Amino acid sequence: MQAILRTLRFTGFTLLEYLRSARILLELIAAATFWYIFLRRSGQSIDAEYFFTVTGVFAPALTLYTMSAVIGLGDRPQGYVLLVRKLNRAQYLIGLFASALAIVSGVYGLVCLTSAFLNPPTNLTLAGWGLGTLPLLLNAALLSALLLMLSPLVFSPGWRLFVLGLIALAFSGSFISGPFLDSLPVTVIDVLRAVQAVLGAPLVPAFYGFQLSMTRDYSTIAAPVNLLAQLMLLISLLGLAIYAFSRRDLIFSAQ
Repeated sequence: MQAILRTLRFTGFTLLEYLRSARILLELIAAATFWYIFLRRSGQSIDAEYFFTVTGVFAPALTLYTMSAVIGLGDRPQGYVLLVRKLNRAQYLIGLFASALAIVSGVYGLVCLTSAFLNPPTNLTLAGWGLGTLPLLLNAALLSALLLMLSPLVFSPGWRLFVLGLIALAFSGSFISGPFLDSLPVTVIDVLRAVQAVLGAPLVPAFYGFQLSMTRDYSTIAAPVNLLAQLMLLISLLGLAIYAFSRRDLIFSAQ
């Protein structure tokens, strides 16, 4: 219980520091601009699928900035002072992760409330809103955990390059195609496709989660199974980040 309370206190401290530094203004401006351009549509109604399509793109973009800013806030010599006290490294990372996710969720909530009052999507009930939001925020959490793991705070440059190379290889089917692919030996093509299939498997829950937020179709067993897969992948990424952070020496980015 004490460990949970310390983590919550650190999360609150990080959020206060984030608000005090006025970093939140960029998220608020981005949210207002996004809503005005994509969701206002004066005189026109928007449907639920369109709402979750555009917010499903906006949320990861927002997460990318917010998590990077929170990591920068935590990757400072004065932040490491907390680690010599009762706050351990796992609580430190979880606090940073929870702070970024709280900011993204709060900004997304403001976008939803603004849309609900000023231009509500058609055929979207409160329950449907929740069903569409759950996989969307899980995707935001997955991206936050990945960015945290790939940050200078956790991974060394060599490991970051290695993981980014694996991610690039998983997406290589998008840019290795056509005449270049046909020119490769059959064995190389088979190996490449096998590697892409293996590396692309962890990306399936995120892509299906995006689709699930648009359709909000929970009539099949695939929907709850995918939510569980998103949750398990999230736990795996956070666990790997915590393990890596606990195994490496602290490096002050300012030095």
